[in-house]
Amino acid sequence: MAALSESEHRRHAVAAEEDVGALRRAVARMAAGQHALRPGVAELVATELATNLLRHAHPGGYVLARKAGDGIELLSVDHGPGMTAAALAPSSGAASPVAPPSSRGGGLKAGLNVVRRNAAEFDWYATRRGTVVHARLGAPAPAGHAGWRFGGVNVPLGGDGESGDAWAVAPSRRTAALVVDGLGHGPGAAAAARAAITTFEGAAVTDLDRLVRHTHEAMRATRGGVLGACLIDPGRGELTYAAVGNITGRVLTGGRSVHLLDRPGTLGTQLPLPTVRLQHGPWEPGSTLILVSDGIRSVWSLEDHPRLLDHHPAIIAAVLHREYGRATDDATVLVVRQVTAMA
Repeated sequence: MAALSESEHRRHAVAAEEDVGALRRAVARMAAGQHALRPGVAELVATELATNLLRHAHPGGYVLARKAGDGIELLSVDHGPGMTAAALAPSSGAASPVAPPSSRGGGLKAGLNVVRRNAAEFDWYATRRGTVVHARLGAPAPAGHAGWRFGGVNVPLGGDGESGDAWAVAPSRRTAALVVDGLGHGPGAAAAARAAITTFEGAAVTDLDRLVRHTHEAMRATRGGVLGACLIDPGRGELTYAAVGNITGRVLTGGRSVHLLDRPGTLGTQLPLPTVRLQHGPWEPGSTLILVSDGIRSVWSLEDHPRLLDHHPAIIAAVLHREYGRATDDATVLVVRQVTAMA
């Protein structure tokens, strides 16, 4: 299947009543022309998410929003005190792994059920550290290869404008994934990242060394950047990783965490292409790959987030971004999981 990439998120703070209306208007503008959306649905869901943040999180939280295919993706994020485990009907399939303290106010169950009924994809995760709610409106994400699920969070510096980070995944029997970070911030960094993504999307990635060399040439017309790329071969039980610059990650497999290491260097500059050193590691059925840009602090961990890996990849990415994102940089988390054994 062709590579799939997604646009950056917009971060909308919700801490007062007027923020609810501001989010609703921003989402309405985003929804215009998204053909998979029924009129008014995106505005309704955004209003419910923002209202829940005011009622059940103190002091409020934020909503990440972006266009997703012909629809919209919304991620509601807060730092607690959290939502009760009984906030949704038992049939929701998204129970909280740790029951947080009871929230003040009412309407949470009704509000999240409105979101769930109107979402093509819905999930939520709550602990005492806070809650994340994921809703994809319109059409669900492309199915891709049946054995894979993936999603990510890409938030530009300041929460708005163009991001110098980008990510893409090409799901297949041998799945490739890429995170790229253009040097600096803003439109110039975004142009560098797009050059790398275009190269990735136009190639059948079977050789990471060749991918890095072609990306280096494609980025020469830009300010350059850094990247991390993976090629996963479940048939051989192996993941191969290539990094130029400070893109790092981990493979969570068989109860172990295998670190994927960055390498010094920059692509697209007038300097010679840095030597590409491939890192090989194990890949078992059900493993999860997480790649992050340097907008995520290197100390990130899943230890304080029980059963987080049971949830949608976008939920995992949003939790890690909430806990470990830097406010001084574009920040990206990409999560790729094998959900079935490959035939």
